[in-house]
Amino acid sequence: MDVNHKRLKHLAVQTDAAFEEYKQNPASENHAQAYEDAKSALDHYMLQIRQSMLQISKNYK
Repeated sequence: MDVNHKRLKHLAVQTDAAFEEYKQNPASENHAQAYEDAKSALDHYMLQIRQSMLQISKNYK
């Protein structure tokens, strides 16, 4: 998998926006869940990137 900078940027922006909404409404379960979902999507994508990079480095050894 190639690193898709547009996807990474989209996920980062989405996570930041969800966090800002959550900061403005800390008692909102919906905002808390939206932030957790966005953070999870970003974490999952970052894991995919790391795994891809590890595989690429193994192929060059």
